[in-house]
Amino acid sequence: MTTESKAKTDKPVNKSGSTATRKWVETTMGVLLVSKGSVQFADDHDHWRKGICRLLEIDEAKAREFIENTANAAEKHFGRNLCNLPDEEKVTCLLEAVNSTFYKGKRESADAGLNIDFSGVTGPEGETADKIFAHSISGNHAYMVIGSEIDEFAWLVDAKTKQPVTADSITYDAQYYDPRGNEHCGMKEYTQQREWRLEKARRIIDQVVNHAGARTQEWMKDPASVSMLDIGSGLGYFRQAAQALGFQHYGIDLSEDIIKHCKETFGFETWQGRVEELRTHASGKKFQLITMFDVIEHLEKPRAVVTMLKEFLSEDGILVIRTPNLTAQEAEILGDYYYSFKLDHVRYFSANSLSEMMHGLKMKSVYKETSSHLFKGIFGADYLYKLGQARRGADILALYEHA
Repeated sequence: MTTESKAKTDKPVNKSGSTATRKWVETTMGVLLVSKGSVQFADDHDHWRKGICRLLEIDEAKAREFIENTANAAEKHFGRNLCNLPDEEKVTCLLEAVNSTFYKGKRESADAGLNIDFSGVTGPEGETADKIFAHSISGNHAYMVIGSEIDEFAWLVDAKTKQPVTADSITYDAQYYDPRGNEHCGMKEYTQQREWRLEKARRIIDQVVNHAGARTQEWMKDPASVSMLDIGSGLGYFRQAAQALGFQHYGIDLSEDIIKHCKETFGFETWQGRVEELRTHASGKKFQLITMFDVIEHLEKPRAVVTMLKEFLSEDGILVIRTPNLTAQEAEILGDYYYSFKLDHVRYFSANSLSEMMHGLKMKSVYKETSSHLFKGIFGADYLYKLGQARRGADILALYEHA
């Protein structure tokens, strides 16, 4: 039996002037937008709330408005149901929905930055700025994301001074992990979503191990011989996943609050301090696996950090980096409201610029992928797979070894 909850209807006018009734339906399948007997949008409950609502930092009413506006655009521009459109036309509909839902029709064009004087404005390591990637952080015009279009590298700046935001301006205290903390900054519900985040950590660690090349068999033959260092280890989700495989593990984190919580939750001891202070904690140690999951975007000088980490990486070790993709299609669609443009993300890479940096630091690629999931309720798996293969997925996962 189908159960409808929180049903909502609207009657957009299509090109012929007729009306089409839509309704939201929640079943054991998930959250569905139905029109004319066809499902226009479908998402599972977990992803709807922990994916779309959580990442975009909007409530369910706003999320439904966004999807409805996407369906409205399909009727308006193509006279067809959203579900029946080719993928590229769905992108057009999403762009219009973002404009009407978030920008309220006042989205700044890509050319809006041409009157900005970039002379004398340089990046954290002398990079030349020539493009505005975001004119605000989700409507907060005190900050911008600017950078080099050709280098596909960007950084967070104070909108008035155009000066880079420094990493030490971010406070990693209890509020940083509080659901009621600052908008578009911090790890909201990070400690509350324990089971979900732990399952995600297990999945990513398994992916890392499975793509480590010849090391995979060696590691799993004798997992106790594998020593992992997790940079920015937080509550310890990735360390717990590594422990489940039998690996030894260490962690370093800046936040005293989350280190205490890690000890209480999993019993793990964690080194406290910035990654730049690692030598004071791990002098003489070597690790077969060093991970930086969603960390490098927080670092003021990522090149210097990677250079230092090479000292601690064993001769046949793997360095793992996971970070948002500056040139993802989701960034193009969402613009300033791209969920990875945040007040605590001070540096931004594409898959290409990350590879260029690592190559310059004499690190060789072992495996790389980009992936997207936010709009899986609109696009099919084939489209999202091809998007990832084209290096336009929203998340970069990359494994490196010594060159």
